[in-house]
Amino acid sequence: MLLTLRQIEVFRAVMRARTIVGAARDLGIAQPTVTKTVRRIEDICAFALFDRHGGRLTPTAEAHRLLGEVDIAFDQLEGALARALRLARADTGSLRLGASPSIGRVLIPRAAASLLTEHSGLSLHLDILSVSQVMEYLLSAQGEGAVTLFPILHAGIRSISVGTGKAVAVCPRDWPLASAARLSPSALAGVPIIVFEPQSVHGQVVDAVLRDGGVVPERTHVVRFAETAIALAEAGLGLAIVDRFSALAANRDAVALLPLDHPAQYEVFLHRNVERARSRLVQHFETALRAEILRIGADL
Repeated sequence: MLLTLRQIEVFRAVMRARTIVGAARDLGIAQPTVTKTVRRIEDICAFALFDRHGGRLTPTAEAHRLLGEVDIAFDQLEGALARALRLARADTGSLRLGASPSIGRVLIPRAAASLLTEHSGLSLHLDILSVSQVMEYLLSAQGEGAVTLFPILHAGIRSISVGTGKAVAVCPRDWPLASAARLSPSALAGVPIIVFEPQSVHGQVVDAVLRDGGVVPERTHVVRFAETAIALAEAGLGLAIVDRFSALAANRDAVALLPLDHPAQYEVFLHRNVERARSRLVQHFETALRAEILRIGADL
């Protein structure tokens, strides 16, 4: 039979006070309870813990050895509890998240900066993931969550919509179109367009804008990522249509960011493994992410 934590607590108090009266006073319990508990501990251990002389207790060698082991265990327990409390307060510890490239450049760092303002002891581990990597990243529990511009349909993953952002045109600044206040899809006729793979989120948005404007580009450049599209626009090779989160990373000296007269928008999703409990840090991050999406929406 093992000793209970309460029995160990009584034993330590008696070892400190060296009297039943003193231990009872320190613990705030009755003297007979202390006496009964000490007897029970000796029964369980099958050896005497104290030599009794005139009301005082002299610990035996076995009692000193037991105290040494108990103190080590209590120190470890107190350390574990302190670490758990720090994590529960979400002031310290680490948070590992994944993000697709489109929003890992600006949106996630800004949300993380807001989070760290409230929890300055937090360490962030950010993984930039391709579309093909996101599902395995979540299912293998490499991180506590991931953020993308697309939902994930899988029984083991929960996708939560945390906000939306409209599409914007990234236009080389020395083009005549760059002076426009807004662009209609039809205004893109005859303009070199940077397009994406058709099955991608960005590809679907670009196709919708061009289709609604009745535009068939005479010249296109094909890319996989919004960052690449922006870089080509900065080099003057074409006009890019991307999400406003990615557009914030563009060099404003090289390009102009123009709102589109089109309802196309991108939806931001926060994903997590359903078998992994959501920590308070992830909850705080979700709040910061939602707030940052709203702020970015007001900036452009």
